[in-house]
Amino acid sequence: MKKKLFVVLLAVSFLLPIGITQAQAAGGDILKQTTGVVLGVGVGPVIGGARGFTKGWLWGKDATAEALGDKDGVAQQALGFATGGVVGAAAGGVSGVLMGAYDGIKYGWDKPWSKENFSWAGDGFTDYEPFKW
Repeated sequence: MKKKLFVVLLAVSFLLPIGITQAQAAGGDILKQTTGVVLGVGVGPVIGGARGFTKGWLWGKDATAEALGDKDGVAQQALGFATGGVVGAAAGGVSGVLMGAYDGIKYGWDKPWSKENFSWAGDGFTDYEPFKW
């Protein structure tokens, strides 16, 4: 057991300085990019899920009201809010969580610490496309 532990410590003590030297030679942005991905994957799904939930609810409400005949009718909007909005919110929330993780991976490496990295791009809260697969 002690022999295996010694071999592991010896390997780490040999490989760690080489890894640090290589990271510094690459420009030193590795830490920034790695934290961008990790935080993007951690924060992006929460924000993307909330934005997708809201956008899905509005989309489902409007689609149901339009299918009932009058997109601007009060009764159609109320029925759409209670039926299609719930389905749209569920689909938008799930898709928003997945898109948030995808955004965290995609933009976390290329543009760490950006609005896109955390699924916060756009002008308004509902200016989000959770279904852009």
